[in-house]
Amino acid sequence: MKKTFVLLTAAVLTLSLFTACSSPSPAPANSTPPAPNNNPTSAPASETPVDPGPAFDTSRVIGVHTREDGSGTRDAFVSITGVGDDMYGEAVVLGSTNEILSQVGASEYAVGYISVGSLNDTVKALSIDGVTPSNATVKDGSYAIQRPFLVCVTDEKQADPLVEDFILFMLSDQGQAQLGSSWTMIDDGAPEYTAAGLTGALRIGGSTSVEPLMQRMREAYLALNDGVTIDISSTGSGDGINGATSGEYDIGMSSRELREAELETLTPISIALDGVAVIVNTANPLSNLSIEQVKEIFTGEITRWSGVN
Repeated sequence: MKKTFVLLTAAVLTLSLFTACSSPSPAPANSTPPAPNNNPTSAPASETPVDPGPAFDTSRVIGVHTREDGSGTRDAFVSITGVGDDMYGEAVVLGSTNEILSQVGASEYAVGYISVGSLNDTVKALSIDGVTPSNATVKDGSYAIQRPFLVCVTDEKQADPLVEDFILFMLSDQGQAQLGSSWTMIDDGAPEYTAAGLTGALRIGGSTSVEPLMQRMREAYLALNDGVTIDISSTGSGDGINGATSGEYDIGMSSRELREAELETLTPISIALDGVAVIVNTANPLSNLSIEQVKEIFTGEITRWSGVN
């Protein structure tokens, strides 16, 4: 019995000694922690690369978008770029600035043109021959695709005190201030406007490009003349010119110069300068075109994006 007890005691002591030797020793208080694993098998979620999506395919057909016949923007654009009457037969013809913006903004391979004053972040404006469309480049003439914004009136309407007063306002310091950063002043140092206290109603119609500026002019004028109402319709420059000629409108809006026959009955008055921006989808990496390339795209000589890269 005594012998058995001694043997059991020895076994317990041996097992305890083995366990102590095999257990890790606690780290000293001033020891350096182990280095982190710099090669994890998977990156943290915040560092996971973002899929850039498919690259822009330059072999795709260019989706050309243009304005309708009678549009002042189209008239100015085809005249300045040399497109003339040779607009690409497959071009999508749209009836307003907003339609061009919507279509080009929604189609990755589209191209179109709109007033610089109507640009927004849904599309990208291209430089032309290295010149970005802006107030400064329109004013100094370095941006080639530009035109005046006009109002046009008959002699009879121009003699109307309310028509005359509104035109004076548009050309005044307060009126020209409505151009903001979107459009360019015709001249610096416009005269001050003083409200004449007139009452009555004006009907204005025409260019969809001029319309946003005319809305600003309207609000500023009515703030000084609370006895006046102004109705604005935007259905294109051709309609504005015809409506002013027929008397449907007191004032017509046009984003193109008047033709010789139109000048026989109407007086054009420039209220601003505006660039015509060539626009593409924001996914398009292109940033510049030559004016010759613009012509070739809109006449159908270049039909794929690879032709301009």
